[in-house]
Amino acid sequence: MLNNLGFTLQFLALVFLPMLIIWQLNFGFQLLWMPTLTIAGAVVFWIGHMLRERGNSPDA
Repeated sequence: MLNNLGFTLQFLALVFLPMLIIWQLNFGFQLLWMPTLTIAGAVVFWIGHMLRERGNSPDA
């Protein structure tokens, strides 16, 4: 269960970040949004990684 949730979070982060770049290039937005959303994507990816690590442990 944790492995699937972690995979989903990592997948969404890897889909969202390139879409963020495309959105910025096509429509643009204020300067503060790009680093904020990039950090948010990295945090989501890291949380997904931690969930997958916990899901693969022998205790789970």
